[in-house]
Amino acid sequence: MGIALLVYLAIKGVNIVVIAPLAALVIILTNGMSLQEAFFVGKTSYLAGLGGFITGFLPIFILGAVLGKYLEDSKATVSIANSIFKLTGKENAYAVLIAISLISAVLTYGGVSLFIVIFTIVALARPIFKELNLPWRLVMVPMIFGGTTFTMTMVPGTPSIQNVIPTALGTTLAAAPLMSIVVTIISAIMGLVYMKWQLKRVLATGEHYEESGQVINSDVNPNELPSLFASVLPMVVLIAIIFIGSAMHISNIIVPALLAAVIVAAVVLSNHIPNQIKTLNAGATNSLLPIIFTAAAVGVGSVVASAPGFKLLQGGMSSLPGGALTQIPVITGFLAMVTASASGALGIAIPLFGKSWIASGVSPEVVHRISAMASSTFSAMPQSGFIFSCMAVFGLSHKEVYKHIFFLGLVGGCICLAAAMIMAVIIY
Repeated sequence: MGIALLVYLAIKGVNIVVIAPLAALVIILTNGMSLQEAFFVGKTSYLAGLGGFITGFLPIFILGAVLGKYLEDSKATVSIANSIFKLTGKENAYAVLIAISLISAVLTYGGVSLFIVIFTIVALARPIFKELNLPWRLVMVPMIFGGTTFTMTMVPGTPSIQNVIPTALGTTLAAAPLMSIVVTIISAIMGLVYMKWQLKRVLATGEHYEESGQVINSDVNPNELPSLFASVLPMVVLIAIIFIGSAMHISNIIVPALLAAVIVAAVVLSNHIPNQIKTLNAGATNSLLPIIFTAAAVGVGSVVASAPGFKLLQGGMSSLPGGALTQIPVITGFLAMVTASASGALGIAIPLFGKSWIASGVSPEVVHRISAMASSTFSAMPQSGFIFSCMAVFGLSHKEVYKHIFFLGLVGGCICLAAAMIMAVIIY
């Protein structure tokens, strides 16, 4: 009942900060749990789950948000996008979709938050879609493909929080590199084919461009943009430190990597930042809502995981064919569907089940990669906060947005998960 309430209220547009404690209370009461223990003071209480996540990941959220704000305020994101458009051109519709996918992928792999990517894509894509007379709803396909599929949990070394949380198992951000590369290729091929198919469909209908969503000023003097070298250098530093640190098995390498990237951005982009203190303050402030939203979902999941009803469900999951290897995507996926949050699901699954999965004989790298992939795949739910952000900024409906997330995120993610599971059995 608590889970149903969470999903219903989220679809109705109620904030997760309001929904989460209500859902937790319903779960506690319907499972006959102690309110004091399950909500306030217990080790697996709602507040313990919420507070534990914030304590563990606040530096990563702050540094990531500050880096993204430096790239946004300096217009480095625009410089990167323009460079990609120069390679692909703006005349061919499919080339434009590929360019938008690349822009989304480069920015998210470079540590820029999806929210900043959303606004970047709106500003850059709108005039091109208008010029080519393409239906605006099509813009969601490359944005979702490039920003939320392979760069989120598949590419080795990705700095996403979903790839960071499983490192608590003693793994690195480049865990299971061969598996990561194979599923990334599969995801990329599916995305390119799906994008081509959707383009053909909308062109066949004769649809035209219609204005909707937020109109963001994209008029930037090219002479005022930072160079491509300065724009990508902070991201290159970030990824380089991650790979070097992962190769040296340095724990929690993401924090020094992000810190170094922020310092580099502050130096090389200084001439394009009107006010460094304002950018720092805004970046730090921008980090608070995402971590609170995610922590609220983790809090609900913490209550769910300690509820008697879930323990019965877990017992049923334990009897699934394939043992612990099968449990990883099933349990993580279930939690992701409940919370509609990939990071929220991992924040529950890894501390509670990670060590037992490893103890049963599954490689820590396999647990890392498959749990991360399952979290992103099954968090592609209609009540996801990301979907509501896209709808608000792009001016689109659930009908126009969710079908692409369903195919690229859920269906495509499941195919990649199946490939990863087969590789886990054969190779690891």
